[in-house]
Amino acid sequence: MVTQSFQDALVVEATITNELKHQEIKLSRTYALESENQDLETNANVRIEDSNNNIYNFHETQSGVYLSNEEFQAVEGVSYQLMISTTDGKQYSSNKEYLPPKVDIEKVYTELVTKDGEEGIQVLVDSKAGSGDANFFRYEYEEAYKIVAPAYSPYDMVFSNVTNDGLSYTIDFVLKPEDVSVCYGINNSTNIILTSSNSSTENKVSSFPLRFIPIDDSRIRERYGILVKQYVQSAEAYNFYKVLRDLGTDASVLVDNQPGFVQGNMFSQQDPNEKVIGFFDVSSVAISKRLYFNYQDFELDPPPYFYDCNYLELNTVEPRSASTLYDQVQYGGLKFYSYSNGIYTIVSRNCGDCTAFASKIRPEFWED
Repeated sequence: MVTQSFQDALVVEATITNELKHQEIKLSRTYALESENQDLETNANVRIEDSNNNIYNFHETQSGVYLSNEEFQAVEGVSYQLMISTTDGKQYSSNKEYLPPKVDIEKVYTELVTKDGEEGIQVLVDSKAGSGDANFFRYEYEEAYKIVAPAYSPYDMVFSNVTNDGLSYTIDFVLKPEDVSVCYGINNSTNIILTSSNSSTENKVSSFPLRFIPIDDSRIRERYGILVKQYVQSAEAYNFYKVLRDLGTDASVLVDNQPGFVQGNMFSQQDPNEKVIGFFDVSSVAISKRLYFNYQDFELDPPPYFYDCNYLELNTVEPRSASTLYDQVQYGGLKFYSYSNGIYTIVSRNCGDCTAFASKIRPEFWED
């Protein structure tokens, strides 16, 4: 399919917060539906100016990603404006935006619930009471989970004296150079998660359902942890993200599923009719302590592993089995699991070596 009508437009993803850090801004272009690659906006001049006459310049760290030259944080009572100059000579600016008041997270907790007929663990958030200007909230989370390979062996199978294309050989067992039985996975939320405290008499978020995890989700098979970020937004930023969410767009407006045109607060300085997609968001953020839990905490059965583990048992006395063992271990990606009474058991790498799909590096924050 070829797009019949296509309008090129700058796409801006920019959120600065009250965190003292190198702030980040991402720039790209809209692209035709049949395009295989995202068109990133490179070599732009990016800066933020505030009402105290401070200028924060940004540099490009990778294609389309710009990081502030120095660490800074947004503060209340000061306005911030994003300015962008592209290599084709066009200039863009945002409205002047102010930092909303910060609202702390009171607690993050879990409940076993049934949602749409499916049983699972619901992660909920309560905020502390905020001021009258802190009514609109956006959430992100980072989840981490432990993975234990169910068919791990500390030994590798090594073949020598191979003849007849693997019909005859000698088998030795050598210790693996490293333990690859335990790994960790880390995922960031991608969906847009919004709520408002306008309907609350206490002006706080209460029992907000942030993340639902079905009881058969492999990520809770061992141990699971979640870290929550709570952003207080302006009404304009909230409405912008709400429209994106209702369009079915992910949290990043730069992902492959690009949105249709949604008017934000970015504009062309030369052509008021030029469309610019995105929003310069100034948000205060609060970060929770990481919440950990195990499926046993809810008296649940252990969830399945991430992959079906098909065990292949082979007796090398039989020529066909001997050839199969050699071929599968040498070329088929299967791993040695066990040996007993003349029977060798091998299994797919995903089940015997979790580094096939995850990292064995234990995160610094992890708590068992």
